[in-house]
Amino acid sequence: MGVSKKGKRKIMIDGNVYWWFAEEGAGGEPVVHILADDHSFLAYCNMYCPVLRITKDSRKGVRDLAIPFDVSDRYAAFTPKYIEELIRIGISDNFNTLGGD
Repeated sequence: MGVSKKGKRKIMIDGNVYWWFAEEGAGGEPVVHILADDHSFLAYCNMYCPVLRITKDSRKGVRDLAIPFDVSDRYAAFTPKYIEELIRIGISDNFNTLGGD
């Protein structure tokens, strides 16, 4: 089953389709949600917290990844370039998992 596209934006990374949308988090901060078209990858990130939380990944499992840049200094909003960087961090094997994994 595909992803509901209403209110979401599409981005292609290395031939794979991902969908993303932003919303206001519980504390009023902007949060972005990212999911793969085939549901193999789900993640979210708070704009002001340098952690990408992977909640589903068929290849590597659930984990938190440190974002190697200060998000609030680099981006004022969720842009396609920022989303691409988050996805590349999430699917890469070269980023540090938080929590000692």
